[in-house]
Amino acid sequence: MKLEPKERLDKGDDWNGSVLSMYLHAGTHVDAPWHHKNNGKGIDAIPIEDFIYRKPLLIDCPLGPNGFITIEKLKEYEELNEADILIFNTSHWKHRDTDFEKYANNFPAVSPEAAEYIRTKLPNCKAVAIDTLSIENLTEAKGNGYFVHHAFLDHEKYEEPTMLIYEDINPAPLVGKKLISAFTAPLRIKDHDASVVNVIVEIEE
Repeated sequence: MKLEPKERLDKGDDWNGSVLSMYLHAGTHVDAPWHHKNNGKGIDAIPIEDFIYRKPLLIDCPLGPNGFITIEKLKEYEELNEADILIFNTSHWKHRDTDFEKYANNFPAVSPEAAEYIRTKLPNCKAVAIDTLSIENLTEAKGNGYFVHHAFLDHEKYEEPTMLIYEDINPAPLVGKKLISAFTAPLRIKDHDASVVNVIVEIEE
């Protein structure tokens, strides 16, 4: 990310203004289908209702390096079939501010089997979110054609609607809380792969 000054009052300009340059997958962001499919929807073409969630579900799944979120773990939650967004708390977010090198490597991910299960067996689910840099193990992804991303984003792979992917989120404020609703506010960048995003979750105090 780069933040550069453009106008400055103390240099005689009429206002303070700055230029922000950043990778669309830096920090908390949401992937659109065009991220992995040239004929997939860009972030501007996603229906606005897909960013609004009435039944968010936090999945507590503490995992070590290269651990996988499994179908068995998902099935532990009675509310699974009602959920419209699954928020994965692997506890990996704890490394982000203390050891970014550790955070950026060997992080937990959703297993290919679990990704396919979410897409094909959970018709109410519109999105998944995870506290790592990617929803999938990137070492395995190079060998399996980014199966997990395609499981959620590929509109040709399954009959079920595509799902959004939120990556690099911080679920810390949600741990131990009852989630009421959620929504996100991406920049609607025309015909593009992703957007930086704010994720807002209503909780019961």
